[in-house]
Amino acid sequence: MTSPLLRYRAVFVSDFHLGTAAAQTEHIQQFLESVECDYLYLVGDIIDLWVSIKAGKWRQRDTNVIRTILEKSEYGCRVFFTPGNHDALFRKLNGAALGNIRIDHDFTHITASGQRLLIVHGDLFDRSVTSLKPLAWSAAWCYEFLTVFMNWFHSFLHGKAERRGGTQIKAKFKRLIQYFSSFQEHITIDAKNKGYDGVVCGHIHKPKVETHEKGTLYLNAGDWVENCTVIVEHFDGRLELLYWDQLRRELELDSLRLIPLPEPKQVATQK
Repeated sequence: MTSPLLRYRAVFVSDFHLGTAAAQTEHIQQFLESVECDYLYLVGDIIDLWVSIKAGKWRQRDTNVIRTILEKSEYGCRVFFTPGNHDALFRKLNGAALGNIRIDHDFTHITASGQRLLIVHGDLFDRSVTSLKPLAWSAAWCYEFLTVFMNWFHSFLHGKAERRGGTQIKAKFKRLIQYFSSFQEHITIDAKNKGYDGVVCGHIHKPKVETHEKGTLYLNAGDWVENCTVIVEHFDGRLELLYWDQLRRELELDSLRLIPLPEPKQVATQK
């Protein structure tokens, strides 16, 4: 898939974790090459500096994803990057504009229907990051080791590398975070108090679209480690959570429909 087949007004993606064994760079690359949008929001933890800083972790496929994003910014797509806890080093550039890419702690996006959305990664609403950073860092490396081991184990058995073991453990850890920090409640009420109609975030790797009892939208873009999800805004302002697995199947079906059927062979008849 080399030409964009998916067209949206805005796209919100989070938690690529490039530079880790768990990052699903092939799916990320396929999605970015298939999508065209006016606004692209990178909602934190795009590059995992906690892990990728180690020699040998950063691969060419990670560089390819960054190049694709840069190419999009050169051809009219406005790119907004709000760093997360795993790429917090980029917060030193908050307020900077690098060509058509803006970097800041948070952004305001106004939809085609007039809704004001707060765009922020969300790690500052997570106590395990703000108060227990060494624990969060250790958990990230444990997950990396486990993912590498599981990939090796399944490859050794001549099977497809799976992420199930690491995914289940990390999911439990994220649920524990959510239980103690009330992440969704706090970040949604914060957006409400600031006068926004909703908040788009990431961080906890749990894709979700929900309306709070006070009317504020909570939109979590999920991740591209376990779920491969994205929040999109259609040109009429409608917001939707999409899964790449479903989108990919639809794209494959559409591409098959575009392939012309072979001309029926002429069968010579004997006289």
